[in-house]
Parts: sequence; structure tokens; C-alpha cells
Amino acid sequence: MDNKLKKYQDHLMEMLIEFQCFCDEHNIKFFLVGGSALGAFRHQGFIPWDDDIDVAMFRDDFEKMEAFMSGNNNKLKGLDYSPVEDKIIPEAPIGHLYDFNITEVYTHAPKIDIHPIDGVPNNQVQRMIQKYLALIYYLGIYHLPVKNKGRFAREISKILLKIIPDKVWKVIIRLCKKYIIRWSIEKSSNICSLFGVAGYSKEIMPKEWLVPLQKVKFGCSEFWAPAMQSEYLTQLYGKWKELPDIQQRKPQHDSYLYCKL
Repeated sequence: MDNKLKKYQDHLMEMLIEFQCFCDEHNIKFFLVGGSALGAFRHQGFIPWDDDIDVAMFRDDFEKMEAFMSGNNNKLKGLDYSPVEDKIIPEAPIGHLYDFNITEVYTHAPKIDIHPIDGVPNNQVQRMIQKYLALIYYLGIYHLPVKNKGRFAREISKILLKIIPDKVWKVIIRLCKKYIIRWSIEKSSNICSLFGVAGYSKEIMPKEWLVPLQKVKFGCSEFWAPAMQSEYLTQLYGKWKELPDIQQRKPQHDSYLYCKL
């Protein structure tokens, strides 16, 4: 492994342990998801070429965490909580925990992505509404054309951003959120990371695939992770036990390449 990437991952691990201490102190539970869950089950730590950490929380814990961060000027023992990259935007789809104290070492601050998990309706029409309102919500928060949804969706999103005033977007955002999170985890048989990288359809899964959570080894410590690892990872990655082609084994963000250590 590249020595610079290893140092970058070591710093991310320190951040994750600090975050775990905070969550334990405030009775908030998070668990590894996405590439970090894949790393835990396949490598007992980071995927060798990974350069971030993905965790998730059920909606109640996510909002409890955000309320604490807001009341503490979005600070956590030297780390910065910023829902949208380098600025604070209320009601953001996901959260990011950064270490901005070492920007002189890395061009891009190491970060942990924090995804809320919500309930999903059983009715297919309601699911379709939830899916597209989540997309509009995301568009309204970030004010950037959607990606990875096809050219038509991208062009439509550009038009909407041009013609809808900011004041109207604030109303749209509030109404969209009210709808998309209305299904509680407790009463739902299926759950979803509405803004997960895999996309709405792949992120929907039976609740029992996640809970009860299990402790797994990740580097020098243990963290919570989905209960049914094979089902969860197969849905997201297919043949997850197999390593990808060597050309694909590279960091997504390349932040560590700017390491001056």
C-alpha cells in the first residue's frame, strides 16, 4: 500500500474512534455502511485503496446528533461537523465530519460521511413519490444539477434551478423532507439510505438485513455493522468477496496524494 494513503487512513481511524467516543457518551448508535462495511467484512479494516469512511444512523439518532452539533457550533473535540462540504446548511441530506486542522497537510480534509436511514413505504406508488421527492430535496439543498441520473434528468434539474427562486426552494425543501421521512423505522419492514451512493432502488432492503446490528473488527477497533453481511453487500456490490480489476483499485478522492508528510 502507498505509505501516504496508509497515513491518511490512520488519521481517518483516529477520527472514527473519536466519533465513537462521542456517540457512546450521548447514547447515539452508528454503524459501518457501504465501502466501510465492505472493508470490515472482506479486509477487517479499510479497503486497501479506500480514502474515506461511510457510516449510517437511524433517523432519530441522526437528528439527535445534528441537534447536539448545532448547539455546539458544529464542533466535536477538534473536528468540524458540516452537512454540506465547507458550509452549514440546515436540513442537509447527509452529514460530514471533517478535520480541518490539517489542511496544511492535505489539500482536502479527511472526512467521515454520515448517512441517515429512513423507513420505506410498502406501497409502490408511495415509493415512487418518496424517490423523486428525495431527488428534488437533494437538488434544493445542494443547488447543483443531479449526477448519474441520465442526461434528461440533468437538464431538467438545471432548468429547475434557474427558474425557481430561493424563497420557493425553502418551502419545497421543507415539504419534501416532511414526506420522505414520514415512515418510521419501527413501523417499516423495509429501510433505505435515501441519499446513498448506490441509488434509491439498491439502497432499499429488509430491515432485518441491518438489525440487530453486529460488532465487527475494523482496523484496531470494533464497530457496529449490518446483521446480514452477505445479503447487504451482495445487493450493493454483487460478488463482493472478489477483488475488482486492478485498474479499479484506486482511491475515489485522491485527497491523500497531496499529503506533505
